[in-house]
Amino acid sequence: MKKHYVWLSAAVLSLFWCGAASATTYINASTGKTSLNLSEEGNNPRGFYYTKVGDREFIGDIKINRSERATGSYHYRGTFQDRAIGPGRKIVCSGDIAIVRHQVGTSGQLGVKVTWKVKGGENCPSIQTFQMNLVEPLPRANASGDYTSNNANTWLTETAGLATWPLWRITSRDGKLNCRHTPNGAIQQVYSANKDRISGELRGTNAIKIEKGQPWLLTTKGCYVRANSQYVQPVSMPQ
Repeated sequence: MKKHYVWLSAAVLSLFWCGAASATTYINASTGKTSLNLSEEGNNPRGFYYTKVGDREFIGDIKINRSERATGSYHYRGTFQDRAIGPGRKIVCSGDIAIVRHQVGTSGQLGVKVTWKVKGGENCPSIQTFQMNLVEPLPRANASGDYTSNNANTWLTETAGLATWPLWRITSRDGKLNCRHTPNGAIQQVYSANKDRISGELRGTNAIKIEKGQPWLLTTKGCYVRANSQYVQPVSMPQ
């Protein structure tokens, strides 16, 4: 029986979420359903994923025991174990996992190549190797180029809340971006593309404010920048 690594639910997802800045979620770009979360924070890389076999949903835990950096990429090797949830008999699968993350420029999109080698378990329905290419789902502007609370959020909170993407780069033609005391108000400071990255103010979760039909991003500097792709675009994480 073929195993598909898929999205379960925002409710289950939130049990594992540790913060957008410390972990990155990767999905299957064609379906948007396949997902894996990889945390590379500090000296303790780890992860989790979601899978479905037939009508049974599974949660998988990843333990990384070896990591190394190569030219343009990071390599992680470890073990995994997933377990069925919900009604039905107990099912547990385990084995080895390998993750290769390719490093990209700040305006690009991160991707990983993941290999699951299933070795066995209790009532495990599939003993074989699976491989999949996944990408980080960066926020995308709407047809007007605007980022709103509905399309500037992290993938992990698309159905569970409106947590704005944390990090942005400046895309204005002259490399300068006014940050205003209030939306469309007096200029408080000017960001420069050569030296600045813009961090959204996430203490309220949603950093986007709509003023006269236009979205504005509240920054950690306490001022607002226009949330439009002409001026800002999300930065892939981690750097």
